[in-house]
Amino acid sequence: MLSLLALPGCAEPASPKPPATAAARTVTVDCDRIAGNGRTFYESNPTYTDPRDQAADWSPAAPEEQGMDSTMVRTGLAELGSNASLLSVLVIRHDRLVAERYYHGSGAQQSNNVHSASKSILQALVHIAVEKGYIGSLDDPVADHLPEYFGAASPDKKKITIRHMLTMTSGLDWAEDSTERQVEKSSNWVQAIVARPLVSVPGTTHNYSTGNTHVVSAVLQKATGMSTCRFAHRYLFAPMGITAEHWGRDPQGVFSGGHSLYLTPREMAKFGLLYLHDGNWAGRPLVPHSAVRAAQAKTTQVGRFAYTEGWWAHTVSGRPMYLAWGYGGQFVYVIPSADIVLVTSENTSNNHLNKEIDPGAFIRDHLLPSITGP
Repeated sequence: MLSLLALPGCAEPASPKPPATAAARTVTVDCDRIAGNGRTFYESNPTYTDPRDQAADWSPAAPEEQGMDSTMVRTGLAELGSNASLLSVLVIRHDRLVAERYYHGSGAQQSNNVHSASKSILQALVHIAVEKGYIGSLDDPVADHLPEYFGAASPDKKKITIRHMLTMTSGLDWAEDSTERQVEKSSNWVQAIVARPLVSVPGTTHNYSTGNTHVVSAVLQKATGMSTCRFAHRYLFAPMGITAEHWGRDPQGVFSGGHSLYLTPREMAKFGLLYLHDGNWAGRPLVPHSAVRAAQAKTTQVGRFAYTEGWWAHTVSGRPMYLAWGYGGQFVYVIPSADIVLVTSENTSNNHLNKEIDPGAFIRDHLLPSITGP
């Protein structure tokens, strides 16, 4: 049967190199060089280029070798490709990159804004900081770490915890895609976010807020004594051979906690594999098990999906799965029961032309049905 190895437009399928190779790699990054200018909350979403070709991080494997029907996968990839803003689709099964296709002029070294998928990465960073003793627990009040912003705050506002922020239950007033425009007019974005009215008791009401995660980034920087960018590269990205090409930053030097992080599709795939393997990478623990469990633990039902802690949970064809979800089609789906990670990316540089794909339909109609063996 024809393998995706031979499909036009598909890069060579691959799997991660042996753990020793990945663990030995040293990644350095100049966070000041890649930082945003702090003038606007959201940037214009250009494309960057990763100077390092990550092909050396993977080795070939055909879909049939991993118990999948390549014809069915190919059909699904062709249907996804009808979306004019789609940039990439990657399918990993049993640690093998069995399908990798780039669309509309994109390529493996193109690095784009993963948007709110970065909230899932922030969740990992906070759990790492707790494990290393920089933060007591996710139930620490934010006010304990950022007292300068809570001096005149109400007793209830001072009860907002890091966990409340990550689960989007802080109670702070926020209208996503609107309040950001007010915040960016301030010279201190964290202060402007914390000063928002408290409209519900912390921990009781879900309200999706990128402001919440920006405050969490400020907590992380204050607690660790290093920027979120530096902390991420030291404790999360470097062991996996990942380097961000760009990262937003506010006027006070706080790196964006829930948006404006730029990674390649293969780097997104590595992050998905990390969670698929319960936080282990290259034969050693990298992210605490608590982070992986929390990523799957539903906190609030939102339509067909449930929010967890920086992640979303969903069920397709009876299979539970969880996902990092970024605006405009940036997805990292983790499907434990099938040992699959699915990654997609889309072009958001021209927002009015972007049409977000529905990976759930691809998973239901093509990906899961393509499975022919264990």
